[in-house]
Amino acid sequence: MKIVYFGSDVFLPCFEYFLKYQEILALYTYHNDEDYFTEYSIVKRAKECGIPVHYEAVSPEDTVKYFNDMDCGLFFVAEYNRIIDIPENLPNFRGINIHSSLLPEGRSYYPIEAAMERGLRVSGVTMHKLAKKLDQGDVIMQKKIEIDGDTDSVDVYLKCSENALEMVKTVFSDFSGYWAAAISQPEKLPYWKRPDESLMSLSHDMSKAEALEIFRKYNGMTQVEIDNVIYYVNGMNTGSAELGSDIRKLSDDRALYRVKDGHLRLHIIPREGAK
Repeated sequence: MKIVYFGSDVFLPCFEYFLKYQEILALYTYHNDEDYFTEYSIVKRAKECGIPVHYEAVSPEDTVKYFNDMDCGLFFVAEYNRIIDIPENLPNFRGINIHSSLLPEGRSYYPIEAAMERGLRVSGVTMHKLAKKLDQGDVIMQKKIEIDGDTDSVDVYLKCSENALEMVKTVFSDFSGYWAAAISQPEKLPYWKRPDESLMSLSHDMSKAEALEIFRKYNGMTQVEIDNVIYYVNGMNTGSAELGSDIRKLSDDRALYRVKDGHLRLHIIPREGAK
């Protein structure tokens, strides 16, 4: 089957599977500094294989071209940041989305972080048909994921990726059968919003344990203000020694940050436009 793939490194094993067993016509991807998984590896693999890489959104005209002129059989969407406009006059269109929650619960652009915010003990990953309304297509398959106190958001992403690959292998063993057997979602539950910035922000009056709990839940979405600039935190360790000051900036991407029972050792990246 010829496939147009939309996504980042989150579900890279699915991309690798399609490279081996299907034909990928193009990759559509994006970059976001707050994402722990970027697009570095998937873009590298696509270029190695001569697959065109697009950072712009796919147009309805290009969608028609893929399905009518290039014999595309499927749009496969896995961790992508744009809604795909499905043309009305394209009866042969087929699309699948991989979503990191057990739909209909967890409709969101931030399903994993929002699940961590809610303290869920069980989440999962859903394979569903693309629909005009976000995350509301018919469900093809789901798998559950357990979340315990030692599980962080990156663990959940990795478990989603592992389960998604197993679902892809199963569904593509009888694609027509699984496609025809898809079940409509029974409820129209509300969308989960992005967690409030106050929940993802570090402060001097918290403890090391409280800071680590924030980073466990939100990883690269964790934020800190240093010298009136907002940074994303993409790495954190802790120490017990007192700093003698609130902040010691060690380099452009490293800083020591005082908390009430010691300090945080932070790897940081400026949040674009946040000053």
